[in-house]
Amino acid sequence: MGAARLGFRGRLIAAMIALVTLVSVVIGALLMVYLFEDEKNRALEQLTISERLTEEILQRRTALELSRLNVIVQDFGFLSAIASRNPATLDSALDNHRRRAGADFAVLLDSRGEPMATTLTRPLNLLDRFDLDTARRQGFSRRLAYLGERGYELLMVPVKASGLRAWLVAGFALDQELANAIERLSGSSVVFRARSTDQQPFRIFAGSQGRGHEAEEELTGDAGGRHFLQNRHYFTRLVELSDSGEAQIQAALLISREASLRNYYQRALEIALLVAGILLLATLLALLIARHLGRPVLQLADYARAVGDGHTAQPPAISAGGELQQLRDALGDMLIRLQEREAQIRYAATHDDVTGLGNRNALKQEAEEVFRQRQPRTLIGLRLSGLSEINDTLGLEFGDKVLQQLALRLRQELAQAQIIAHTGGGEFLALLPHIPQDRLLSQAEHLHAVIQTPLQVDGTPFSPRLTMVTMALPEDASNTNELRRRLNLTFEQADDKPEQVVRYQPGQDESHLRELKLIADLAGAIRNNGLHMQYQPKLDLATGQLVQVEALVRWMHPELGFVSPEEFIFLAEQSGQIHDLTAHILERVAEDARAWTAQGVDAGVAINLSAKDLTWPRLTDHLARTFAHWHHALARITLEVTESALMEDPEEALATLNKLRALGVTLSVDDFGTGYSSLSQLRQMPVQELKIDKSFVLNLDTEPQDQLIVKSTIDMAHGLGLKVVAEGIENLDAWHLLRAWGCNLGQGFGLSRPVPPTDLPAVRDALAERRQALIQKPTENAS
Repeated sequence: MGAARLGFRGRLIAAMIALVTLVSVVIGALLMVYLFEDEKNRALEQLTISERLTEEILQRRTALELSRLNVIVQDFGFLSAIASRNPATLDSALDNHRRRAGADFAVLLDSRGEPMATTLTRPLNLLDRFDLDTARRQGFSRRLAYLGERGYELLMVPVKASGLRAWLVAGFALDQELANAIERLSGSSVVFRARSTDQQPFRIFAGSQGRGHEAEEELTGDAGGRHFLQNRHYFTRLVELSDSGEAQIQAALLISREASLRNYYQRALEIALLVAGILLLATLLALLIARHLGRPVLQLADYARAVGDGHTAQPPAISAGGELQQLRDALGDMLIRLQEREAQIRYAATHDDVTGLGNRNALKQEAEEVFRQRQPRTLIGLRLSGLSEINDTLGLEFGDKVLQQLALRLRQELAQAQIIAHTGGGEFLALLPHIPQDRLLSQAEHLHAVIQTPLQVDGTPFSPRLTMVTMALPEDASNTNELRRRLNLTFEQADDKPEQVVRYQPGQDESHLRELKLIADLAGAIRNNGLHMQYQPKLDLATGQLVQVEALVRWMHPELGFVSPEEFIFLAEQSGQIHDLTAHILERVAEDARAWTAQGVDAGVAINLSAKDLTWPRLTDHLARTFAHWHHALARITLEVTESALMEDPEEALATLNKLRALGVTLSVDDFGTGYSSLSQLRQMPVQELKIDKSFVLNLDTEPQDQLIVKSTIDMAHGLGLKVVAEGIENLDAWHLLRAWGCNLGQGFGLSRPVPPTDLPAVRDALAERRQALIQKPTENAS
């Protein structure tokens, strides 16, 4: 109890201190933000003053340099050297006067801009950097240039003499000496940086001694058009020095953040001390308040805990009254209501509110006890057929009364049952003592007859239709999951059987589990290319040439081995994966076709479509996108659909087939003769080909009736303007019969089995070797 009091008081103190801390921290943070902005503004003002000083220093420096250059160009000795045109004299005079003017280099240009003399080791085209009109008008021209990874101030002045016109260009470096001078006068460190193009980073070529090494890392990036920058170490003002489009030269004025924010940190320390004092005072105050308020609250907490545990505890005596006393009375009322509600919940958790029988949870608890103790029991299940139709036509109230009367009959007939439960919908389950198998069927049939006798519901006769199943526990199921799954399977099988009572047969759910596994693994096989494509050649019966292959999908499951296409395609249709499967097959066929075309195999392709594909709205778009780069006309792509697929939803199928036909592909009716389509319906379908089912072709050489059917079908199809394909050709006799009757294409094991795409070139060559035997007329022609 002492720990509980301390815990409650601790939380109360923590809440109060947290509130004071939050307020103090917010106020302190606001003050720090304002102080920081104030210090930053001071730094900005100092940088603004430094910028003006920098510009003034550069202007005065330029004026001083110009005055020196004007003296030089009027010097008689210099003019005499120019007049002599002697290169050695010119170079010597130019170098002496450069040092006299304090320039880093000098170039003497004639009126055409050609260098007469220079102190540079390599010539530069300097005349293009100046505005000659401005130079003539004002007597000089000034530019800033970035040469040899150094920044220079270039000054050009005219050299005038009798019969002589020339230009003197002098370059004065923007060096550390200039940067130190600016730093001494402005109080800000200076860094000169430049770049040749906007795509290159800046390079620092000079700076004052007062800057740190970290400035070089922070001043090489693009400022993005800003002139005031903040980084970890400096407040920075960028001053544009050049106005030329050739290179961008800037002076970066730096003020150390550490020095500038020293006062800021001092004030921050003072504010932190103030906040700490406030927190200490708040803690003392919280302790006093918690001591006064904590005791009655803890008493109420103990009382609430007792109420929550279901104990009938005495409410504490609260002397303070008010809200605490109201809380105590409310807890007492809550105790009474909780006890009543708990009883209701216990009942509702295990009983059905319509029939009053046990529910799914109650049956599950009883079954788990049976499985735990391995007690032999008999389970009888009963389902009322058409309950949803009863509710829809006669009303929910009528349906509930039907369930109630069925529950009453079950109670009367199964008085010995361990539990009778209504487990949802129209399903009832009864767990009975073990009934031997020789007596179970007769008792179950008797129960079925009694329960199915007509009912009188509100004066209305009603004959229920029932499905009844039985199971032996734990023989037929060893846990509740198996029980539920196998019970559902037995009910599903009972719907298709004529027997009144169906008993679960061991092993019935293995196929169901196999189907579930195949459905689950099929998605991964599609996603990870776990399916394999094979192609069966189709030959032109007139020429014996390979003209087309039929795409056939195969699946070798890593655990279950070979899975037939009929099985997994059916499961894909049932599970809604058929569109993904069809899309995958189309993509694989397009990929394989590109490969075998590169190997010299010229063949169209036939692809089977599911009945579900004919209701897929995106089929046409996906087909067009997949075969957008098809190496032949789209008519070389044949889509085969079965008669049953066409008849499943003729209107929707016709709309889809018309879209596919408009795309340009060839449409074929597969397995003709095994479905239910009529000739009138066949005429309306936009198909160009009819494929005779192999069941009529396999024994064609020995079955006269099959010969009559096939020959008539070929004549009928040709009369409708359709090509005919025969599948299932097993021997040359059948081939020659079909060839004599005018069948267009043929395929079968007698010609070639389905092969992987990589084997198709070899199969083509093998068929080419057999071509003479295929087109040669037999010695005895079938009529």
